[in-house]
Amino acid sequence: MTARLICVGASLLGVMVGSCLPVASEQQAEAKTDPVTVPASQSPAAPVAEVPLEIAINQFPSGFQGRWAKTAADCPIDPEHSENVVSLQGRLLKFHESAGTMTAGKRMTSKTIQAEFDFVGEGEKWTKSIGFEMSENREKLTRTDGESGMTYHYVRCPKLMAG
Repeated sequence: MTARLICVGASLLGVMVGSCLPVASEQQAEAKTDPVTVPASQSPAAPVAEVPLEIAINQFPSGFQGRWAKTAADCPIDPEHSENVVSLQGRLLKFHESAGTMTAGKRMTSKTIQAEFDFVGEGEKWTKSIGFEMSENREKLTRTDGESGMTYHYVRCPKLMAG
């Protein structure tokens, strides 16, 4: 208490007293002398790595939705009439002569999802697990069949051909 009164009095007189300066705790002193090191992978110039999300979903995330085709020339073709075009809208995955409704899904990262679908087509019903991965620029999509492991590559079609 006496030291505080001396400091206040010295401040009023405009005199600087060394004992009035705040003293850093040991932790603060260590923090100042021990610089924080940031791994090169987390530096601002390095690209941001995909962070595992594992978030449950029941429909396609907005970035995945739209029409996707094996080539840009296939984009104008309706997905119901071509094996080269798929449509991802809400919970629905439309293929040539079949459509699947997402029953459960998981967003693994911002660019990958895994989902279960109930399909109907050509008078039959079946369940299928499918994975989707979007390219870095979000203009290409890879579909992976969960049972066979087969992969199929698509390009994004213009927004006017969304469904």
